[in-house]
Amino acid sequence: MYVCICNAVTEDDVHGCMASGCTTAKAVKAACGFKPGCGLCTKRIHTMVSEYRASATLADALAGGPHALAAVPDAPLAGPPLPEPAQVMRETAGSGPASSTAA
Repeated sequence: MYVCICNAVTEDDVHGCMASGCTTAKAVKAACGFKPGCGLCTKRIHTMVSEYRASATLADALAGGPHALAAVPDAPLAGPPLPEPAQVMRETAGSGPASSTAA
């Protein structure tokens, strides 16, 4: 799909620029060779860049990539401790605090 009809730039073109390292709408426009036009594409390009940066930050956080700690410096690296297997078995069998009887 076209992002900019004036410059014949497609979504694939924009994604390619972002994959090559463009991290702002201005950088994408420069890399795609945008010439001044109507400007209707600018908001769409800003949205695409924001979504790309957010997904890259999330992927880094999940994979422990280079931006994981920069995005959330005080984030814990591990989740809460898991319950012991025997405790889980008791609770699912109905003898633990998770079970209740309704009258």
